[in-house]
Parts: sequence; structure tokens; C-alpha cells
Amino acid sequence: MRELRRTIRRLLGLDDDTAVVVRQLACTEPGCPPLETVIAVLPMNGRARRWTLHTTAEEITEDDLRAALLAPPPEGA
Repeated sequence: MRELRRTIRRLLGLDDDTAVVVRQLACTEPGCPPLETVIAVLPMNGRARRWTLHTTAEEITEDDLRAALLAPPPEGA
């Protein structure tokens, strides 16, 4: 997961003071894979952001990250 955090940092242009947390959690929603990956970006100053990818951390590619992290947030988020 260390490489995943480095890629997230690079794609978002984060500084060293911003925490990046990557966790794999069991997904209990119907139709969801058994594991999902939750990414949280916690800056010292500013708004925290969170993404959920419905796959394991090992299966996430840089293209997957780029699509999720750089997409405009959903309306109302």
C-alpha cells in the first residue's frame, strides 16, 4: 500500500504535511465485492477528502486512481 500512497500523493500534488490513509474494509452492501478500498486525504489546513473504490488495493491501477481522484466530486458533496 506504500506505493499506492505515493501514487496518490503524486497525482494530487500533496505536500508532506498531508496525511494519506488507505484502508481495505469489508463491504456489506448488496452487490459489493467482499473488500473495498477507502482512500482518505487529510490536509493540515483544508478540507478532508475521501474516495471508495470497490476493489482490493492490490487490484487498483494508476488509471483507476486517476479516474477516481481527479473526477469532479458528485453534486452536493
